[in-house]
Amino acid sequence: MRFLYLRTVYWFNLKAGGSVGHTAGVINSMNNKVDLKVLSNDVLEGVKPDIDLLKPILIPFLTLEINEFLYNFKVIKKCKSYLFDCIYQRYSGFSFCGAYLAKQKKVPFILEFNSSDVWKIKYWKSNDGKLKRLAKYIYNKIFKLPIVSFIENYNLKNATYIVVVSKALNDTLIGLGVDETKIIVNPNGVDIEKYSPIIDSKDIKTKYNINDKIVLGFIGTFGQWHGAENIAKAYGKLLQRHPEFREKTKLLMVGDGVKMSEVKEIINDMEIAENVILTGLVPQSEGPKYLAACDILINATVPNPDGSEFFGSPTKLFEYMAMGKGIICSNMAQMAEILVHNKTAYMVKPGDIDELSFAMKELIKNKELREYLGKNSRKEVLAKYTWDKHVERILRKIYE
Repeated sequence: MRFLYLRTVYWFNLKAGGSVGHTAGVINSMNNKVDLKVLSNDVLEGVKPDIDLLKPILIPFLTLEINEFLYNFKVIKKCKSYLFDCIYQRYSGFSFCGAYLAKQKKVPFILEFNSSDVWKIKYWKSNDGKLKRLAKYIYNKIFKLPIVSFIENYNLKNATYIVVVSKALNDTLIGLGVDETKIIVNPNGVDIEKYSPIIDSKDIKTKYNINDKIVLGFIGTFGQWHGAENIAKAYGKLLQRHPEFREKTKLLMVGDGVKMSEVKEIINDMEIAENVILTGLVPQSEGPKYLAACDILINATVPNPDGSEFFGSPTKLFEYMAMGKGIICSNMAQMAEILVHNKTAYMVKPGDIDELSFAMKELIKNKELREYLGKNSRKEVLAKYTWDKHVERILRKIYE
């Protein structure tokens, strides 16, 4: 079967993050199972097969969204000469070319739907000043939201199958009237060769002088849902209550993003700068070495701001599991389905700083528990959550 994979998201030069790992994982695994052609508007970190690079439209005086909208027509023109039996596209708010091409060519269209851009426009807040926030609100209300709503509905209506990463997204789509039989609930995965307990981290430990420390780690894009600020607060409380840990531990935070300024403010206010290492963004290929340098890995995902169920499937969670480390994780949504408290992770109430701090203390003190949790989580991810198994679940649905 000839697959056309379309990557039209208007994010460029991405070197790390969940979307990078997800995109590479799906493409690389799919390439081993089908006749795959990849068309992308950007070079893709970690992708093994050749990419047909179709340069994005970037007209300076137009917004990024309008450029993305116009790019659809460039993709449609380019793909008219392609031969394919199926289209797979990662959803983006202003992209409709995959659904249109599939309709014209009368082939199945698989939509990878990781989140609703309509929801994000409504509920994600920025750190901009008042005037800029007001301007964005007007722009979103009058222009962006109506168009994204129309395109999102067009994609969902015309998709033969919709791949979602969680039951929460599945329920959201059913609530919008999407036929349940065409939804594939498929959690994210991990490359178990890249992420493994045997990864050598000597150079990282030497670089940051942490050879004799118990290292608590976090990796991510410091997004609004990652809870990076809560990790900093909890670690600060830990050191206040247990000053003996100042010499014994370090917090290694890998990545950057919208919450970084808040994290830095917390670190300074709680006077823990000497114990916290902020690496900034590192290439996706380097991530495993940083995780290998840690003894405890933390996923402190926080609830959605509107009170709805968290719909994500954090790629970092599966990477943590594959590393065979002791994990501390928010006890919510998909994470609560995948992990079991005191078996594969130490689960904590989302957003509860005291509980997160206590969990840090427990795993710092108990090496045997860290190793037990790590061994079990590695076993679990090997059995259920590799990228190969992720792609196999999609193909089974298509071929049935």
